[in-house]
Amino acid sequence: MDPRDGPTLAVRMPARRPKVVSTKPIVVRLVEATGNSTKSWDAAVLAAVKAAKVKAPVGVEVGRLWAELDGARLSRYHASVKVAYREVQRSSVRASR
Repeated sequence: MDPRDGPTLAVRMPARRPKVVSTKPIVVRLVEATGNSTKSWDAAVLAAVKAAKVKAPVGVEVGRLWAELDGARLSRYHASVKVAYREVQRSSVRASR
C-alpha cells in the first residue's frame, strides 16, 4: 500500500450476542390433529396444524393422508398429523411450608 493513499479504515464485525441458556428443562410435546381441504394435501396438513391451536409449532409429522372420491376425481383431502412444540418445564422442586 502506498502511504499517499490516505488512512485505511478497518472493517469491524459486530460482536456476537451470547446465547441465553435457560436453566429450566425444555420439553418437546406433541398434539394430534386432523385437517381437511378441497384444494390439496398441503392445504389439509396446514389446516390440521391450525386446528392443533399450538402457539409456536416447531415441526409436524404427517401420519396419514386420505381422500374422498367423487367419481374418478379426488374431492376432499384429509390429513392426520402430530404437531410438535416446545414447552419450558416448571420447577419440580416445591417450596417448603
